[in-house]
Amino acid sequence: MNTLSPDLDNGARQAALLTVRQMAEADRLSVVAGVSSFELMSNAGAAVAHEIQRRWTPRPLLVLCGPGNNGGDGFVCAYRLAQAGWPVRVAMWGSRAALKGEAGQHAQRWPGEVQALSPAVLEGAELIVDAVFGAGLARALEGQVLDTLAAAGRGTVPIVAVDTPSGVMGDTGESLGAVAAVLTVTFFRKKPGHLLLPGRDLCGEVIVADIGTPEAVLDAIVPQAFENHPGLWLPDLPRAGLDTVAGHPPVVAADATQVLTLHESEFRRMFDFVGDKLTRTRAAAQHGSAVVVHRGSDTVIACPDGRAVIHCSVPSAATGELLGGIIRWLRTQGMPAFPAAAAGVWLHDVAAAEFGPGLLAKEVPHLLPGLLRRLYG
Repeated sequence: MNTLSPDLDNGARQAALLTVRQMAEADRLSVVAGVSSFELMSNAGAAVAHEIQRRWTPRPLLVLCGPGNNGGDGFVCAYRLAQAGWPVRVAMWGSRAALKGEAGQHAQRWPGEVQALSPAVLEGAELIVDAVFGAGLARALEGQVLDTLAAAGRGTVPIVAVDTPSGVMGDTGESLGAVAAVLTVTFFRKKPGHLLLPGRDLCGEVIVADIGTPEAVLDAIVPQAFENHPGLWLPDLPRAGLDTVAGHPPVVAADATQVLTLHESEFRRMFDFVGDKLTRTRAAAQHGSAVVVHRGSDTVIACPDGRAVIHCSVPSAATGELLGGIIRWLRTQGMPAFPAAAAGVWLHDVAAAEFGPGLLAKEVPHLLPGLLRRLYG
């Protein structure tokens, strides 16, 4: 079975990216499977507290909470760290009494004062937790939230974000006024916004925490986006391809699908689609009935049926000609167009890093078998 087929094997499960709506469905299916919403939130807040304790010693901590589930996670984190002896303060946008459901239940467990959110609450904090808004925010930050987070961003105090930094859109990575975190703790699976710019840069280090969501929920959700990784496409490469004589490959492609490799300026000249990078690349692939590789630091590879792979590229002087050469070589080994494109982008980074900016496309067949043998171990 092809890993990048609509069916999920283990490689695709681990690399799956979930939209905001799909993550909400994962939470719903978890409850159906017997994991309560209260437990999921408790585990989420505890995971944030755990990652903080792994990196910092106790110091004055400020948790900024919002009016929804993200704020509930923040209250759990605050409670856990206070129980561990940390000096913790909580500030909130909105009223603790207005929190509903499990967020309200967890907020009521907080024994201390809850201050009103404003830039003044930042005074004295040596570590800040941003639990105001999560990945589902769809409007620009404003008012006291914007003022407080902007003031925090201008300072030198590290910020830890819950799910995403407030103002980063989980589905697109677009910023609606977000400030950069040094660490973002998200849950179960990453979202596209953790990889797409500018979200990736605003998130800092991203940790995916296990909060008890059953893996089986992915069977019902059927993710359509994935983070690039050899586990996605290595099973699609016939091992016979590793023994190909350099310069004499069999010219046999597994399918006739065209692969377009385009940088942003080339993409804009060819297509006039609007929206975020993932949406535009998917639209181009569907429109052209081709696999489209939209190059950049956040490369998006999309095929006509809507599946997509996002690759966080390493800056290099390597060229589109080199990338095209790698993809063509992989296709001569029998790889279908979509996994060949994903593999090509990955190997492009490896080749550029190992062999430098002088690497030429014609040298690719001599180099890739060795790189692939190392991947197979």
